[in-house]
Amino acid sequence: MRKLVSIAILLLLSTTASAGILKTPESAQMYRKKIFVSNIGNLPPSIKDGDGFIAVMEPDGKTGKILTRGLNAPKGITFVKGKLFVTDIDRVVEINPETGKVEKTIPVKGAQFLNDITSNGKALFASDTQTNTIYRIPLSNFKPEIFVKSPSLEGPNGLVFKGKVLLCVTWNTGKVLAIKDGRIETLCRVNGNLDGVVVTENGTILFSDFKNGIVYRLKNHRAIPVVKGLITPADIGYKNGILTIPQFYANSIKIIKVKK
Repeated sequence: MRKLVSIAILLLLSTTASAGILKTPESAQMYRKKIFVSNIGNLPPSIKDGDGFIAVMEPDGKTGKILTRGLNAPKGITFVKGKLFVTDIDRVVEINPETGKVEKTIPVKGAQFLNDITSNGKALFASDTQTNTIYRIPLSNFKPEIFVKSPSLEGPNGLVFKGKVLLCVTWNTGKVLAIKDGRIETLCRVNGNLDGVVVTENGTILFSDFKNGIVYRLKNHRAIPVVKGLITPADIGYKNGILTIPQFYANSIKIIKVKK
């Protein structure tokens, strides 16, 4: 069966892991069979205090280590051409995922609260929740430009591409938006603060509600709960049937094996 039709089908295996090193985890993304986690460190998540870090954990979540120290408040993570890119307040940082070395820092002029980041293979796209802006950063020159800036973004947070459509979930209004050719369309809305969004192999859209502790799937413009009882789920990740859910205030990662 290809569709995720209920929580009973979705949850094949679930485990909660902390590896003893996480501190305010924001984004958890799978890469080369490991889980890379951005950790904000001390709150609030907008202060340049240098205590943020990237951790890398084994897929069972039982062991992990700190990969990169000295960030401020790292949030969204994406991987492009063998490099890890993470947002950090008003910059995007490129990191070697094997060594943890910072290889490039990309200042984003005008940014105040860069949050999630994704890529279409040609450019990076980063959301700024405070300024209702999504930036585009071409991989050819790494010079940031405004992709879309509009009050209709309503606190843009999680980003992911589904084909040529950029999906964005909003923190302020609990909306799932579709952005294409400069047009912004609302796909659904919930009474919550949306954080992360992913697309599975069969096109299923999953997104997290930080406020209510739920991961939903989108079906026919409706939000269907598939995982409940979470503690502040932040920027979720998905790859090869594994859903990774950082629990912001619990300093842990929920790892769920999904039926494809």
